[in-house]
Amino acid sequence: MNFELLAEERVAIESAGIAAAQWSWQAHAAYQRRGIVKPEDLTGRRSAFLIRHAMDLQGVELQEALDDPKKARGGARSLPCATREIDRAGLRAAPVDISVLPAFSAALTLRFQLLTPLLTRDDDPFYLFDNPVRKDHVYGVPFLAAASVKGLAADAFQRGFPHRLPWKELGKKSDDQSRTLRYRQDNQIAKRLFGIASDDPQELASEAGRLHFSPVWFSHVQYLVMNPSRTDKDGKPDGSGIGTQPIQFEAVAPVTEKGKPVQAEIGFFYFNPAGARDSDETTARTDIACFLGALAAWWPALGLGAKRLAGYGAIAPLSAICRATGYADMPQPIEFSGVDSWRRLAGRIAKGRA
Repeated sequence: MNFELLAEERVAIESAGIAAAQWSWQAHAAYQRRGIVKPEDLTGRRSAFLIRHAMDLQGVELQEALDDPKKARGGARSLPCATREIDRAGLRAAPVDISVLPAFSAALTLRFQLLTPLLTRDDDPFYLFDNPVRKDHVYGVPFLAAASVKGLAADAFQRGFPHRLPWKELGKKSDDQSRTLRYRQDNQIAKRLFGIASDDPQELASEAGRLHFSPVWFSHVQYLVMNPSRTDKDGKPDGSGIGTQPIQFEAVAPVTEKGKPVQAEIGFFYFNPAGARDSDETTARTDIACFLGALAAWWPALGLGAKRLAGYGAIAPLSAICRATGYADMPQPIEFSGVDSWRRLAGRIAKGRA
């Protein structure tokens, strides 16, 4: 649909001021990119798009703000995506069938509430803004990729179970890849959970981890401003060279268009290789409990996505569900709710009692 709009020649669509606001915001963003050759030519179209779709205008009519963008004032609006429609149509991946997995495997579902805007990075070269949030290229739904979830989970585990040596002293090289390799070689739980990726198979064979990750899908997007202009007391740029130009960027919104908190869930499954070394029940319980404990401790503290240390992507746990096979004390799914639900599930799995 987006490529069709980029090639569309209906001038009425582009010139309509009020009527354009009735368009799907994603369709209008795609259309506004049509015919642009130089990046600086996008400035006016970006401004018009933000006024029409992404701002709650305060004390000014839409057409008045379009005629004079300096009058446009207001907070960021939350823009809905087609996430619910995709769910209703059954287009997302089905949950893992735990009954077909080997004994002591488990499927985990962690649900959370998003507290602040979450940042991801898309690679779409034909987008209206330079900093789009990552979205599915077919349905336009924002998501956090499974590879990103794995990276965030591995980071939480390394923080929760640090190496005896400082991180910077691991390995001879200064890159994080060599340090991660050394960490997982020395921590058998991390090695089992996340595996080992080796660039030199003759020196060290790569090994797949037992944890498998799913992407996290979100329902709403909003536009924010990063790095606003720094000025001196006279209102002129302060000359620092930092933040002299505002940058608009997309983010996953923490609230819906009706002001309700946005909720999402993360799915994992632990594949326990039957008959392999360290595939007994005690080992599997330890692996899963340590993994959940690390996420419960660090993800609510650090958040998800990019620039999380700056406060983006903050989350609060809502519930945790475990569906397992082969465990005598877990014949049915186990579920906890509340902000401490992830930690409680980790403790329940570790203790192994009903």
